[in-house]
Amino acid sequence: MRTLRSARTARAIVAAVALAAGFVAGPAASAEAAHHSPAAGLTLTVAPNGSGSDCSAAAPCSLQMAQQRARQAVRASQTSVAVFLQGGTYRLNQTLAFDAAQGDSAPGSNTVTYEAAPGAHPVLSGGEQVSGWTQTSGGIWQANVPAGTDTRQLYVDGVRANRAAGSVPVGLTQTATGYTASGTTLDNWGNISDVEFVYNASWTQLRCGIASVSGTTVTMQEPCFQNITLKPYGVNASTPSFVDNAKELLTQPGQFYLDRSAHTMYYLPRPGQNLATADVEIPRLQTLVSGTGTEANPLTGLALKGLSFEYGGWTEPNGPDGFAEVQANMRLTGNNAYSTEGTCTRFSTTDPGTCPYGAWTMTPGNVVFDHTSGLSITGGTFEHLGAAGLQLGQNVEGSTIQDNQFTDISGNGLEIGNGSDAAPADLSLMPANNTVADNWVHNIAVEYTGGVGIFQGYTRDDVIEHNQINNVPYSGISSNWGWGHAATEATGNKILNNLVYDFLQQRIDGGGIYVLGIEGDSLADGLTISGNVVRYGAGAVGHAIYTDGGSQYITMTGNAIYGNDIPSMGGSYEGNGTPYGDFVFTGNYAENTTPDWPAGNPTNVNISGNIQVSSDGTGVPASLLAAAGLEPQYACLASAPRGTAPVNLALGKPAQAQYLDGSTAQLQPGDQVSYATDGDLGTAVQATGQYRWQLIVDLQQPTTLGSMTVSMPQRAFGTAFHVDASTDGSAWTTVGTVTDSGWGTVPVVFSSPLSTRYLRIVADKPDNGGQVGGQMAINEVGAYAPAAPAAPQPNLALGKPAQALYIDGTQAQMQPNSLPSSAVDGDPNTYAQATQQYRWTEQVDLQQPRSLDVITLLQPDSAAHTAFATAFHIDVSLDGSDYYTVARRTDAMGGLTGIQLDAPVRARYLRVVADRPDNGGQTGGQMAISELSAYGLVPQTLSAR
Repeated sequence: MRTLRSARTARAIVAAVALAAGFVAGPAASAEAAHHSPAAGLTLTVAPNGSGSDCSAAAPCSLQMAQQRARQAVRASQTSVAVFLQGGTYRLNQTLAFDAAQGDSAPGSNTVTYEAAPGAHPVLSGGEQVSGWTQTSGGIWQANVPAGTDTRQLYVDGVRANRAAGSVPVGLTQTATGYTASGTTLDNWGNISDVEFVYNASWTQLRCGIASVSGTTVTMQEPCFQNITLKPYGVNASTPSFVDNAKELLTQPGQFYLDRSAHTMYYLPRPGQNLATADVEIPRLQTLVSGTGTEANPLTGLALKGLSFEYGGWTEPNGPDGFAEVQANMRLTGNNAYSTEGTCTRFSTTDPGTCPYGAWTMTPGNVVFDHTSGLSITGGTFEHLGAAGLQLGQNVEGSTIQDNQFTDISGNGLEIGNGSDAAPADLSLMPANNTVADNWVHNIAVEYTGGVGIFQGYTRDDVIEHNQINNVPYSGISSNWGWGHAATEATGNKILNNLVYDFLQQRIDGGGIYVLGIEGDSLADGLTISGNVVRYGAGAVGHAIYTDGGSQYITMTGNAIYGNDIPSMGGSYEGNGTPYGDFVFTGNYAENTTPDWPAGNPTNVNISGNIQVSSDGTGVPASLLAAAGLEPQYACLASAPRGTAPVNLALGKPAQAQYLDGSTAQLQPGDQVSYATDGDLGTAVQATGQYRWQLIVDLQQPTTLGSMTVSMPQRAFGTAFHVDASTDGSAWTTVGTVTDSGWGTVPVVFSSPLSTRYLRIVADKPDNGGQVGGQMAINEVGAYAPAAPAAPQPNLALGKPAQALYIDGTQAQMQPNSLPSSAVDGDPNTYAQATQQYRWTEQVDLQQPRSLDVITLLQPDSAAHTAFATAFHIDVSLDGSDYYTVARRTDAMGGLTGIQLDAPVRARYLRVVADRPDNGGQTGGQMAISELSAYGLVPQTLSAR
């Protein structure tokens, strides 16, 4: 298990210290204190190795014993119970089940609480360690696993591995039962019935196993194959996009293969991994935690606080049903499901299918609750899971799901309700009055890429607010179901003040917020979408806020929608007489203020007062941007681990602006020379009258420097400049030269430490009015001591292990004469560039945690090689699994891009993700990286946030 949990760990440490001292200060600490229960009638303490029945802090018991004692106490004295979990991993041999009939409910207004002890990080794990690894040929490691072991996931030091996969090695012609292959390669593969074909089909990703291969005849598993190829609706599979789970494809670092018949696991390590010492985990439980009751006796008053739920699995797609997705990880299962399951009378009134329309099979959660009242799950983490994360099913009422992280999940992040209870005779079965707030949902649907961040099926009066959803392959939030073909009792739901970005990363025809079906009986009790910020969607098809087929009774107001490759709002009429309309779209700040209706206009629509804004969000009120996403007391949940800022020796020092002849330069109106050293990147100094000028900073005494930075604004920057140093202000020596620069913070690392009093930044280009950049302006000058007495401040990425990955995390194929390591080799004439996919990621392992504050990207833009990302973002991570976006550029034009982070971060892994171009018709071409550099303090100090 990993020992450092960044945001959650640091916050727990701060809270523990504050509680021990008897005070809590600040909003973040107040939020943490709120996670701790008030005085309870009974307090119990457990530990991973707890024993006996004392259940005290000094002699903790097991989790199972504490649950028994809690049940006894509730039955005997009708009291509240608090169970505190000390830190560590609780390896569950069976589901931790909470059952109203067994006494897990809290009587009256009492509560039954299971929560992290102050400062602790308890993990409820369904995982099993795999040990005894030995290295074999080709760098592959292998280990024995118990007979009967079956898993679709493997994790090495907390980082998910990929199943061995690759291109289909033969041509395929589809038949009624499978395919005819162009050769016999597949017939020579071992364990062929464990191999899957995977189909990327529009908004879905379908998976179907091979039943057998004989010569060139490929027979597919049934009923999966019929269910993915014969549907009369949606999209069907044809030729597979790739083949998965074959030992013959175990060729790329980070891939694994389980030979079930030989009870042997194989793994090809990523750079830096050592299987002899690594913590390798596979899931052995599907359901980690469950909670249930009955309609007459629901599970009441249960609270789970500060717990992590990890290493749950799900192997049903290995079976004959495969993964026959229809949408949002809802699936067809069973014989002839394609023709009857959930189709009602849409296709035949004389031979109808099962109802209601869309009543398909839901992907289960690894944590599941139904028939509960007042459930509370706060301050937790849902991570390394093989199904969906959390599932709230029938008769879940009054729940609070707040301040949790959902990440590294194979399917949907969070599911509320389902697609089959559209209009139950007993309305209490429909989830109602639940609040999902201030959660960070990211990097979900990593295996079943048609999944969504938050799935809300048929529910009533639910509120989804102040969540941050980012880096998802399909839609961010998906609300309602049925496409208007089902009468529904859904009503009164609200989607408010969420921040959704980097959605549609892999699939298409979705949205940041995606809606379908009838949302109430009128606009007064319909769905409200308000205050949300939806930006940077990458898909080529869809809408940022999407009112899809059958949508009705929707009010959309006061949202900000910009920076997307798709229309800001709109949707598709389902046809066949289904309702579509009764929309109010007013007061939104949108890049495209005219909705897009590709399949027919809706009825009864009020579209007015929408304000057009730019693609970078200019024109959106700052108050709207500030109010969307995590509220301030929960913001640290999605904040990168804090680094340490280097001391800027130029801060506050006197400066002069001169023309090149040494005379005093005239400044632009309102500018001051002091702006270049005031520590505020929002101010700048710029000369006027002459394009070429220079800025001199007096450090006031001889100072030893290893590096400096020059920050320039987007509106005006020097595309080339040089830096001179002087001890007396008279004799100058050039100590650094920058060419082909863009705007931002550009570092200048001296070849060796130098002692100087004066620094001079001299503009070389632009030298007239016809060049990119405009006349140079300077936001800020930084001057920094060497990392060591005999060394300048280093480029921390130089020479470090690098990988090139596609957007789905698999190993990227590279252009000829291109390697991932070329981006960190210090040679600007070499470059890393993927092929076959426009969007890809360059990832660098700094090999230990580093404090970073400046990152630069050099991209080729010469006549010989013009290939650069016009838009990209930068992520960092401490553990290689949880990534934080710390910077974004949307207007790069090649050359050098320098980025000063808003605040220093602490990270081991650094990656650049190409956002655009995402096809062949955009400026830049596929991203190539000549050099990726990172700068910051070398001393490794951990500061709590």
